[in-house]
Amino acid sequence: MESLSQVGTGSDALLQSLQQAIGFHTAGDLEKAEKIYRDVLARDPVHPIALHYLGIFLYQNGQDEEGVQNIRLSCALQPENASWHNDLGNVLFALREFEEASEAYQAALDADPGDHIVWNNLGSSQLQHGDTEDAIQSFKQTLELAPDFGPALIHLGNIYEAAGDKMNSAHYQCRAFVLPPHEGKSKQMLGISYYFLGRLQEAADHYREWMREEPDNPIAAHMFAACAQQDVPERASDNYIEKHFDRYAETFNANLLDSLAYRGPELMQQALQIIGAPAKQFDVLDIGCGTGLCEPIIAPYARSLIGVDLSGKMLEQAEARGGYDQLFKQEITEYMAGKPGTADVVLSADTMIYFGDLEKVFGKVASTLRENGYFLFTVETAAEEGAQSVGFSLHPSGRYRHDPAYVARCLNQFGFELLSIKDVVLREEIRQPVLGMVAVAQRRS
Repeated sequence: MESLSQVGTGSDALLQSLQQAIGFHTAGDLEKAEKIYRDVLARDPVHPIALHYLGIFLYQNGQDEEGVQNIRLSCALQPENASWHNDLGNVLFALREFEEASEAYQAALDADPGDHIVWNNLGSSQLQHGDTEDAIQSFKQTLELAPDFGPALIHLGNIYEAAGDKMNSAHYQCRAFVLPPHEGKSKQMLGISYYFLGRLQEAADHYREWMREEPDNPIAAHMFAACAQQDVPERASDNYIEKHFDRYAETFNANLLDSLAYRGPELMQQALQIIGAPAKQFDVLDIGCGTGLCEPIIAPYARSLIGVDLSGKMLEQAEARGGYDQLFKQEITEYMAGKPGTADVVLSADTMIYFGDLEKVFGKVASTLRENGYFLFTVETAAEEGAQSVGFSLHPSGRYRHDPAYVARCLNQFGFELLSIKDVVLREEIRQPVLGMVAVAQRRS
């Protein structure tokens, strides 16, 4: 509330009296406040301060029409008073007179265009009135003035979500989510939000603090390594994979297919065309099968179909989907170590991204395949500096990316002939395509 000396009408004694009335009003002593307001107006029927605050009193007391009339008159008497126009807008907004509220907020901004709260109020009234595009611009102006103003961030996130613009929605929702306080918020989502916003140092700092609080938490350890590029492991730990995927198994399909424009099944379908027409002729092993997204694609080729994954909750989704003859909860290299020469096709869609060093897993695939068997897989492509020297890098997303020459060397090392390899877009992330490769290799004797 502004000082009455700044508003300035009447003698010092009168202003002191009104200041006292406002004090009574604020403290809830409404009878005394009303008496002073009316005493002033009895002497000066158009005293703007008395009109304004009596109007607010009347509105609060359920006398809406008279209250709004008084506030309007006070604003007309002092059109340069931005705070009073904002008060009028707030009252009209509460009365669901959204178009008139917007006019009042605009008058406040004409007097003081630098008030981010009024810009947010204007956006709120425009949104309620159905003027969505105007509301977007008002909320964005709010953020120009106050980049971390949570209500505007949340409004924009909700608007874009309702419009189906998931990337813009996620941008604003993540900006709102990382605002303090952090107590009670998902630590994993805080890290993901920092990553999504490209604030990798803050992500690394967050994961470091999480590790201090929970030294044995595999998600904190893995993601710290990814964001800080320190102590990078050769592959994601079993505990990380299991805990990570168990946490969001129920929404995994929607996240991949909808939010991320995931193309794994589509790419596998293209790769399968290389190995011939479907005739249920192959014993197929789907390693890292997850919820079974590739099952409908591979089923026409499968005499038998086995899925293996570390996440029990993912496997529950795959079992509910149906189509697999058997499902096993096991680390994939451990499973394949006990199944030599049992598969005609090994399928790996978005599984190699959790392995940096490919030698062990490619070796197990080779031993699991029968002679002339096929290995179909995807990898993300490494463009990071240093990836060529070791063959892979751990991206801040938490997924491994591989150098194409390294992939080819590993295949050759274990007796594979590369039948096809294509550069593809695997998914979209942070408004950018995630580049990768889909490959078909055949095991030779």
